[in-house]
Amino acid sequence: MLSALSLFAAPARGHGGPGITASEVGAPTWLFLLSGAAGVGIALLLTSVVIDRDVLAAYYGRRRSVPAGATIRYWGGRVGGAVGLLGLAWVLAGGLLGPREAGRNVAVLLIWVLWWVGLAAGTYLVGNGWPALDPFRRLAAALPTAEWLSLPGWVGRWPAVAGLLLLVWLEIVTAVAADPRQLTAVVVAYLAATLIGSVLFGREPWRRQIDPVTGVFDLFGRVAPLQRAGDGLVLTAPGATLARTDTDATTRASEVGFVLALLWVTLFDGVVATPAWQSLAAPIVRGGLPGPLSYFAAMLGGYALLFGGYWLASAIVRRTGQTYLSTSRIAAAFAPTLVPLAAGYHLGHYLPYLLTQLPAAVVVGLNPFSPPSAPPALVLPGWVGWIAPLAVLTGHLLGVWTAHSRAVELFTGREQSIRSQFPYVVVMVLYAITALWLLTQPTIDTPFV
Repeated sequence: MLSALSLFAAPARGHGGPGITASEVGAPTWLFLLSGAAGVGIALLLTSVVIDRDVLAAYYGRRRSVPAGATIRYWGGRVGGAVGLLGLAWVLAGGLLGPREAGRNVAVLLIWVLWWVGLAAGTYLVGNGWPALDPFRRLAAALPTAEWLSLPGWVGRWPAVAGLLLLVWLEIVTAVAADPRQLTAVVVAYLAATLIGSVLFGREPWRRQIDPVTGVFDLFGRVAPLQRAGDGLVLTAPGATLARTDTDATTRASEVGFVLALLWVTLFDGVVATPAWQSLAAPIVRGGLPGPLSYFAAMLGGYALLFGGYWLASAIVRRTGQTYLSTSRIAAAFAPTLVPLAAGYHLGHYLPYLLTQLPAAVVVGLNPFSPPSAPPALVLPGWVGWIAPLAVLTGHLLGVWTAHSRAVELFTGREQSIRSQFPYVVVMVLYAITALWLLTQPTIDTPFV
């Protein structure tokens, strides 16, 4: 009991990804977490009491066309396609022929620093550029589409859910994050799966229902202010696309499942790099369960718990909101409003990692086969530690705002729309507390694998 109390009485620390040392943010952990939960509650109060339908309509109705948007998309697609193919070639060549040290290998730095952190952050902060860059889709487009196989309607996006969980599990239990050869093997396997899957199922079913990477960038891109419209581009309010019905949806349960999978893997990747996880998993591994299987069981168990909790919250919303809408429709309508939570934690967790490793990625990328023995790294000032909690809270504030707009759209009465948000705010508060708690923990090497 005393050790648990000391955990929450200790000063909070912020960290931002693999290899980044935690930095003091000057507040007790319990106050740090309580402040985050209070911020979400206050945001709900303000949006519910102060913001009405007219304000929401004005906010989400703002759409400004980007000058020469069609031209930007035309040349962006061609230049981006060339850059994507060159990047893929650089990853394959550097992964096979470059140095084995992760910090000096172009494949490791391009994928983990520039792609998973840099490009993903740019996707939810600016706009989704992955469709223009995606070399896998571009290579698949050059092949004929046989469409010999088709997925049953009930399958929806569950293959993409399974693929996302599998990719993150592999990243955790193997050396793919630090071993260039293993990373290259995964990239080759993903390329082969994309080519074969696009031929057998068709390019659009593969993209929409099976490919987890495209799904992640699509969701993150819906948070951004820059959106595609017809052949051009428009500037919208951040998160405005999340507040609209997804016309490209498959089954409601699987659409909800993919959003929750994104939220869960974003957290789980941080959970398993904490001393608390090491203490929790140690007796299980000593009891005979192999380390990789313990991670697999924890990933599936945590995901099932999150999915069940969210579905229960949706059922409570249906009852308290006194609506004829089904639980599945309510769950599907509000699930996209959780995406800013994942984006906020992603930015807070990985931004210091991106800033620290960006000079090394540039230097090694320019000379991948003979990089310097000690690539440069940026030393960050102490105030950067505050970016992480601010990013988490900003994501939650945007999530609360977007959820309120969905409630106003779905429920007729003001009191009804306010009451309907309470169960989801509980989900958001729990996610906020968990995300902020993870930011207070030192990062350790993944144990037992």
